[in-house]
Amino acid sequence: MQVSAQNIIFIVIIFTCSLVVAAAALLTYVRMYNDRKKKHFEEKRIMASEFDQQLMQSQLETQEETMSMLSKELHDNIGQLLNSTKLLIGVTQRSLSDPPDTLVTANETLGLAIQELRSLSKSLDKEWLSQFNFIQNLEAEISRINSSRTLHIFLTRPESLPLKPNEQIILFRIVQELVQNAIKHAQAEHFYIKITKFPGKLQLTLSDDGSGFDPDAVQEGMGIRNIRHRTHLLGGSVVWQSAGYKGTVVLIELPVNQAIA
Repeated sequence: MQVSAQNIIFIVIIFTCSLVVAAAALLTYVRMYNDRKKKHFEEKRIMASEFDQQLMQSQLETQEETMSMLSKELHDNIGQLLNSTKLLIGVTQRSLSDPPDTLVTANETLGLAIQELRSLSKSLDKEWLSQFNFIQNLEAEISRINSSRTLHIFLTRPESLPLKPNEQIILFRIVQELVQNAIKHAQAEHFYIKITKFPGKLQLTLSDDGSGFDPDAVQEGMGIRNIRHRTHLLGGSVVWQSAGYKGTVVLIELPVNQAIA
């Protein structure tokens, strides 16, 4: 029994259509699988990000409680002891017709120590932390370092930052770490901080004239792990650049909420 040419063509068409349908079904399945896989990874990324944010918030709350207790202890106990000691030294100093220079110096030094303790106690207070201002504290830190002559820092900045107080604290710690790196490891003489606001983004460029480093060797040393982690908590990115061991440039970019700007 012979099969007609028409039947053969019909069979070929049916077979071809079946292959096309099977291929389309396979492609659809692969696409759906990839979409589900991407969705799964995205959900895991979001969960990890949310976990990091919750962990950061928990750490900040714990630190705030600890520092608040420490602030109270410094003010109520250690501060009172130092004030009493200064009072006794003052009484002794006034009772002598010619008090020794060492006693006068001790009284003055103790007075400075009490002032520093008050400043430290204030900086640990929970209410102070909730109102933390990056610009004000950075300028105070720059003034302190410049007066010590260990490094000369130049700052270019906007009037305010579009960040919440707890985010400003984290950013302040990042800058502190980079400044200390310039002092301890790079032996730099000058350090430049430039802060620029862009739509939806905050950019910090920090550079020094120190010894530089090998960019390929940058891993987790010199506090870099802390800097990367803190920048990640803020949802940002950080890049180190160094050319021919002639200084270092660090570029930090952070997403910002326009409603705060």
